[in-house]
Amino acid sequence: MTEANFGWLIRSVHRWSASMMVLMMILHVFRVYLTGGFKKPRELTWVTGVVLGVLTASFGVTGYSLPWDQIGYWAVKIVTGVPDAIPVIGSSVVELLRGSASVGQSTLTRFYSLHTFVLPLLTAVFMLMHFPMIRLAVLEPSMIGEPADPFATPLEILPEWYFFPVFQILRTVPNKLLGVLLMVSVPVGLLTVPFLENVNKFQNPFRRPVATTVFLIGTVVALWLGIGATLPIEKSLTLGLF
Repeated sequence: MTEANFGWLIRSVHRWSASMMVLMMILHVFRVYLTGGFKKPRELTWVTGVVLGVLTASFGVTGYSLPWDQIGYWAVKIVTGVPDAIPVIGSSVVELLRGSASVGQSTLTRFYSLHTFVLPLLTAVFMLMHFPMIRLAVLEPSMIGEPADPFATPLEILPEWYFFPVFQILRTVPNKLLGVLLMVSVPVGLLTVPFLENVNKFQNPFRRPVATTVFLIGTVVALWLGIGATLPIEKSLTLGLF
C-alpha cells in the first residue's frame, strides 16, 4: 500500500466497497426472508444465495490476513484454530488450513490463493446459477404488455416505481405548464444546493437545521406523491384516508 502508486486509495476503495457489498447482501437476505421469497418454486435460488453468502464471508476471512498486520495475523490465528475443537480430525484440519503447525508464510500463501483465485471462481459459478434462477422464477416475471393500440385508451396507466412522484404531479396538477415547472424545479433546486449551503460551513445535519428540514420535507412529499400514484385519482391526494 505504501509502495504502489495510489496504494492508499486502492486499499481504501477495496475495503469500503467490500463493507458496502456485505451490507447490501445482508439487507437483501432480510428482504427475501421477510417477504417469503425463498418459498416454492424458489428453494434452489435461496440455496445458491446462501452459498454466495458463505463465499462472501470467506472473502472477508481470507482477505483479512493479506495486509499481514497485527490484527490480520491474530484474526487468522483465531479463525484457523476454530476447527481444533472437532474431535479426532480437528488438529489435521487446522494444519491443512495453515499449511504448517503454526500461522506463517504458508498460511498467507494459501489465503492469497483462496482470495484471488478459488473464491472468485466459485462465486462466479454460483452467480451464474443464482441470477438466472431469479430471472426465470415466477416471483415477478417481466412480461410484455398488450400490443400498442392508439385507438384503445387503457383504464389504468402506471409507470415504473421511480416515476411515481412525476406521474402523480402530471395527473393531479390541473395546469400542465405548472406541472412541468414543478418537475423541473427539483433538479434546478438540487443544482443550487452547493451554492446556497456555502453560507453554513457545518456538515453535521443537526447543525444545518434549514437544509435538514428541507430534506425531510422533500422526502415526505416524494413518498406522499409516490404512494398517491398507486391509488385511484379521487383518493390519491389523501392517500385513501378520507
